[in-house]
Order: sequence, then C-alpha cells, then structure tokens
Amino acid sequence: MMEEDRFLEELMKLTRAEVLSSRAFALCWDCPDQGTRADRTHALQLRATNPMDSSPLPGWGLALERFQEARANAWEAYKADKEGFLEQALSGGLWESAAVLTARTLPAIHYVVEGLLPQGLTILASPPKYGKSWLMLDLCVQTARGGQLLGRRCSRSSCLYLALEDSPRRLQDRLCKLLAGQPCPPGFYYQTSSPGIGEGLLANIELFAQRHPDCRLVVIDTLQKVRTNADRTAGGAYAADYRDAGALKELADRLGLCLVLVHHLRKMEDTSDPFNRIAGTNGLSGAADTNIVLARASRQDAETAFHLTGRDVEEQHLAIRFNKERFRWEVMGDAADLETQRLAAAYEENLWVQTIRRGVDQAPDHRWQATAVGLMKGCAALYGRCPADTPQAAGRQLEALFPLLLERDCIQHTSRYSSGSRVHIFRRLSEEEALFGPSAGGSGESGGSGESGESGT
Repeated sequence: MMEEDRFLEELMKLTRAEVLSSRAFALCWDCPDQGTRADRTHALQLRATNPMDSSPLPGWGLALERFQEARANAWEAYKADKEGFLEQALSGGLWESAAVLTARTLPAIHYVVEGLLPQGLTILASPPKYGKSWLMLDLCVQTARGGQLLGRRCSRSSCLYLALEDSPRRLQDRLCKLLAGQPCPPGFYYQTSSPGIGEGLLANIELFAQRHPDCRLVVIDTLQKVRTNADRTAGGAYAADYRDAGALKELADRLGLCLVLVHHLRKMEDTSDPFNRIAGTNGLSGAADTNIVLARASRQDAETAFHLTGRDVEEQHLAIRFNKERFRWEVMGDAADLETQRLAAAYEENLWVQTIRRGVDQAPDHRWQATAVGLMKGCAALYGRCPADTPQAAGRQLEALFPLLLERDCIQHTSRYSSGSRVHIFRRLSEEEALFGPSAGGSGESGGSGESGESGT
C-alpha cells in the first residue's frame, strides 16, 4: 500500500503520456480503503484535465471524456485480476495478467485502405518499372483526400511520402497527371531525400508524426535508399534485415502508423509462393505485418497479379491493370478467376488443339491418330504455321495438352509405337464414358485410322 505523501509525489511526476496509463490508475487503487481510492482517482482526474497553470494542482489539459474512457478501461482490467493489475503496473515488469488482457478494451486496428492496408509495417515488392510508385503516389493522394484506392475506401489522414528515387520535377509531373486538374489535397507531404536507418530516419518520421498528430501513413520509396551498410555476408544478412525491419516496425507500432516500404523482387521464379520472391532474407518479410507482391507471367501482360497476405488482413489475390489515361491502378477482378479465363482463352487459341479437334471430328468413328511429324504437317496445312520447329518440341508441347483435351473436350489420348515412331491416338469419349470413365463403353487402342498424311507412321 502506498502512503499519501508518496502518492502525491508520484502523481506530480506523471507526464502527459503517463497520466492515463495503467500505472497512473494503479497508484490510485493500491490501497484497501474505498474512500481513499475515490479521492486519489479524483486527484488523478484533476492532474489529467486541469489547465497547466492551475493552482494548487496543475494538469495536462486533457479532455474529461478521454480521462473517463481511460478510467473505465483500467477499472475493467483491475476487476478482472486486482493483484495482477497492480503488480504489473507498479513493478514496471514486462509481464501482464492474461485475465487483465481479456478484460481490457483495446483500440480497433486502423485501416488506411479498408480491408487492404492496416496499421503496422507493410512491404510492397515488385520487379523494377512495374508502376508501384504510381500506386504509392495514388495511395497518398487518396489518403489525404479520403478517397478510394483499388475500389476500397481510404481513411482520411495526413501522410508523408519519401519519394527517394524522384526529383521534385518528376514528382510534380506525376502528381499533375494523377490529379487531372484537381487541386492536391492538404495533408499530403513529401521528401525526396532522407537519412538512413540508424542515421536519423526514425527521428525524422517521429518528428513529422508529432507535428501532424493525425498522420496515419508513411511511405518509404524505396527501402534500399535508407538501408544501412551493415555486414550482409553469411549470418549477417538475416540479422541486418531483421534489425532494420524490426526498427521500422517498432516505430510504426508505437506511433500507430501504416509504414509502407517499397521494395524489389528476386529474379527467380516461385510459382508456389509469390512472397518467397521478396528480395532479401526471411528476416525482412517475416518482420513485416503485411506483404504485398505485384507480379506478371510476362512483362508484356496487361494484367498484374496483386498478392496480399498479413497478420491483420485476409489473404487476397487480385488482378489489377494500370489505366494509362487516368494514371491509376484499377481492379479487374479476382486473380484466380482471371487466370482461369486466360488459360481457357489460350487453350481455345492453341493450334494443336484446333488441329486435333478437326481430325477427331472428321474421323468416321471419332478416332484419329498421327505421329508428331504428321501433326506438324497437318497443323501447317490447316493454319499456315506450326507452334513447334521439331518433332521433339512438338512432343513436349503436346504432353502438356493431353490432360486438358480430356478435361475440356472429352478427347482421350493414348499412344503406341510403330516402326520406331510414336503414334498419338485421339478418341472422343461418349457421354457415358465421360461420366463414368473410358472403360464404361469404349474400345482400347484398336480401331480405324484417321486422315492425316502421316497417320500410323
């Protein structure tokens, strides 16, 4: 139990940041007498809400509603586990009672972009020249405006864009194109130079957040421009990545910001997990709360896959396209659905598929056969060109099509060897065979030959 003189001494030491903390209320409630607890709580209220020049008890000028909300939250935690609440708050220990946690009312996660971009550390990675800087510029404009990005609502706030690969002239040019004659919203601030991590970057961001308390978004474009020169050989690479990302995450969490790091991808492909392509070690992507990857099957593709995963967002895979007239990224739909459509269109346009369909449809018993050379000649005769230059290349391309022919056209493929050549046999299955399997009513590999000039050779 704390004596009255000690309580008053500790009360006057409370800073503006501490006056609504768990420790402040623990100072009031660390006594058995209910009346004393009430008197101390009233004194704390005056310390929090009185003007700074009040006498005899100067305060911090906070709104009464803020004090009442903090008191209610602390009281719920205190009731859940009195001893645990007082022990942790007064000892300065890092542990906390789980009962207190479950009773505590915590602020909801703030989303800069609804359902896409929560507070915390985010990494946005893509190959060079993919348009990620256009996306980040639009993000800042829409955040300052309270507009929309990728069809999602943005929470209006001040923001800071570290455009470290741009000059003021280029940034001005891009802003004018993006704004299309509209005024730039207030609250959007930028820098084209910055100290590095460990050299003043964090202090600069913290100073901006202090001067602009409504700031919820900071973008660093690019991460490499603020990296330290730490030893990145052997075990040093992971440690350096985790240290840099960890320092930025701690800052974002402490200030309640969404801090976006624009980064690059490795050149290696990983179709199983696009997030494995984020440059650097797992220490970088592992420390981030949210990871976003922009990727295309080919740089010339119109659509870009937008892959997102994170601790506070659902994993999403969108297809987006850059509108060159509006200079904005737009959502085309779900990436998986569009990929399915793309593959279906590619299948329909495939010259091998068209050649095989024609041969099967024209065969009297819908059973057609040809060697790779025969297929190449037949394709060239029908369409004036062939997708492969050699029988070996044709064979590799055909192998990938056999499962699709069965799935999409009910055309079964088998083969046999004749005079050292592989003969491909294609047969359209009946409706019964398609439903219950080829053995339900079909013949094996015996039957008539097709009409290709190389049939059976």
